[in-house]
Amino acid sequence: MHSSFSDIRDPLHHLFSHPTLSAHLIKDHEHTIAALHASVNPKLFKTGRKAHLPDPDTLPVEVANIQRSLDSISLSSWRLHTDAVTFMRTAKNSDHNILERMKTSASSGPEIEMRQAVLTISIYNRVTWGPSYVSRSSQHALLSSQTLKDLYNAIPCVSNHLPPEAGSSDRTCDSADCESGCLICIEGLAYGVGEGQEDYAHKLVSQIDDMTHKSRPNVTKATTSLQNTTFSSLSLRINEPYWLIHRGNCEHFLVVDQIRLAHPSDPLSSYPLTLQITPALLDLCRACTKVPAVWSIVGDVRLGENPCVLCEPCWRNMGESEEDEVAVFPIANYACAY
Repeated sequence: MHSSFSDIRDPLHHLFSHPTLSAHLIKDHEHTIAALHASVNPKLFKTGRKAHLPDPDTLPVEVANIQRSLDSISLSSWRLHTDAVTFMRTAKNSDHNILERMKTSASSGPEIEMRQAVLTISIYNRVTWGPSYVSRSSQHALLSSQTLKDLYNAIPCVSNHLPPEAGSSDRTCDSADCESGCLICIEGLAYGVGEGQEDYAHKLVSQIDDMTHKSRPNVTKATTSLQNTTFSSLSLRINEPYWLIHRGNCEHFLVVDQIRLAHPSDPLSSYPLTLQITPALLDLCRACTKVPAVWSIVGDVRLGENPCVLCEPCWRNMGESEEDEVAVFPIANYACAY
């Protein structure tokens, strides 16, 4: 059986060019997403006016035919399952993006080849108000010839730009100093930065070996490192969250959204590409509560919190404390992470 791209493109173009058909599909999809979220987290959805879905017998003929065609699809992966709700955006909830245009890599990167695959990977973080929930922080496009280290370097994370702590040097910890502090776990294999070295992957496997047999996950250290593992050498699952930890206890989750062949309209170089970055929620100044804080004050009895975060004008008006125990630290610069 021979088929072409037009066999898929033409029906889809006809479908979404028809106002009645496209409106029905969008409304039905949003209702399905909302119902899945409500079944998993009923407390998050307040009882109110329910969405009105027309009686199937009253649907126009063309809409009923499309719906019957969709219902007859036998693929098990076609249906949405509750396991994917955590990584599924709620209905009518679009992504915020601080980028006005696609962000290219600082280096030129490899040039794309038409037989290469392009991967779209989303990065999720735990939310502070609910550790069991995650939210998307960024999305990137990479080539199958690139490595896990290329992806790691493209991820914007404020942990890479933390200010120095008390008693440390006067500079932040750069990638060369903290290179050993990274681990990506994919399909039961832990990829660190070194081969045969005691990196994060080695320490994780050592901790797992000390666990009881019943609670012990099946994780082993990979034979290759992050910088030597290309995406083309991996077996990846779509929508499967993979674990990343670095800088001590900073966690992220990698989700492969799409794997496709390169298209002539794709950029020719400068991969990885950053497609989306979610704006960070900044701590406001505790004094004026109007602008983001830039200083963290520790041990100052004049303030009602310890530590207390203040903006530059409020801290300047407050004046420096004469107590030796008071320490002032700059708050992490989110602009550097972007």
